[in-house]
Amino acid sequence: MLSDNLYQRFAALVRERAGLHYPPQRRADLAYGLQRAAQQLGVADLHQLLALIERSPAAWNDVIAELTIGETYFFRNAAQFAALREIILPDLIQRRAMVRYLRLWSAGCATGEEPYSLAITLRETLPVDPPWHMSILATDINHRFLERAREAIYGSWSFRETPEHVRDRYFIPEGGRWRLRDEIKRDVVFAHLNLVEPSYPSPQLGIIAFDIIFCRNVLIYFDEATTQQIVQRLYDALTPGGWLIVGHAEPNIEFYRQFETHNAPGTVLYRKPLHAPPFIPATAVSPPSPKLVSPPLPASPQIVAQPTQLTLSPEAWLQQARAAADHGDWSAARMQVQALLKAYPLFAPAYYLQGQIAEHHGQLDEALADYRRSVYLDPHFVLGLIGMASIFARQRQPDAARRALGQATTILSQHPDDQIVDPFHDSTAAEVLAYINLLWQQIR
Repeated sequence: MLSDNLYQRFAALVRERAGLHYPPQRRADLAYGLQRAAQQLGVADLHQLLALIERSPAAWNDVIAELTIGETYFFRNAAQFAALREIILPDLIQRRAMVRYLRLWSAGCATGEEPYSLAITLRETLPVDPPWHMSILATDINHRFLERAREAIYGSWSFRETPEHVRDRYFIPEGGRWRLRDEIKRDVVFAHLNLVEPSYPSPQLGIIAFDIIFCRNVLIYFDEATTQQIVQRLYDALTPGGWLIVGHAEPNIEFYRQFETHNAPGTVLYRKPLHAPPFIPATAVSPPSPKLVSPPLPASPQIVAQPTQLTLSPEAWLQQARAAADHGDWSAARMQVQALLKAYPLFAPAYYLQGQIAEHHGQLDEALADYRRSVYLDPHFVLGLIGMASIFARQRQPDAARRALGQATTILSQHPDDQIVDPFHDSTAAEVLAYINLLWQQIR
């Protein structure tokens, strides 16, 4: 029985740790979830359950597993996936044509149907010649859900809104159930994250610069103050022009006033304005979260352990890597820049240097991918555009080379002539522009 005292203590605990809001009208829901957790853990009553979860993180995870709802299925809410295909992706394909790379986040991914639906949709929608690349981060507070998501085996009920030809194309029958094909699984990385914790957005954790965030049917479990804080962090985690998709039960426009509102058939979409600042860091970072890294194109994202205490800033670390390259020690330079990117996965100049190393070794596709990534992370990074133009010229793609140089020229024209724009050689905008003019003459 959930007495008044226990109700208040449990409600305060789950609100403090997980942000879950159980007002009096939801007291019965809380009691039901706690009873199920007590049965799972083999404790006699809720007093013992409270004592257990106050000292055992594993027991707390079991409680969260019973209090969070994993009811989902593939392509849930067809109107939103139609808007993704017909409105969101065409917009991003046009604006990201230079880098051909998209980052997505499924926040509150439950057992994986949503992020895998996103992966399938992008594979069927993005252009293939030349190819596009993507990374999809999927997070949830429920460890059990994440285990099932990584397993990627589903029953028929998960496909109740999935056309049979889509299921047959991307899943393999297995003992009356369906296993997702490995090539789709590789598009998604799963990680534990509590949305209530102010640990994001964060370059160090790789939770930043998303083009699309799906956060559906999650915010309904929080009170208004917590919801407002989470929406702000989601806004900050989007790249300018990035899109947020929330559930139909979360339509309070007051939370989304800083977004542009776009009405689509059967749904409402929110887009971060194109002129918005590119990144606002989180004010606090919670230490237990794993590090989430999106590596260079076209590899899949991965999770790595938190780095040890860093003694170098990314700029100082970059100088060391550059010095090794300048002395012809390419192996040391590559190792330095790879270590730098593990610690600072969204540091654009590091991808540029990695591209230079690859280009020196004749690895043109790898170099182009790194140059693109540097421009994706910093659209005003003219060196990345110049690097792209160099590769395009060597690959006999003069039109693409000219587009990259034209974009770099436009950016430089907005800077004073004496402003330093090359962190490697301290070159000014006028000096880099003069170099670009020489490149223009060499492109045939």
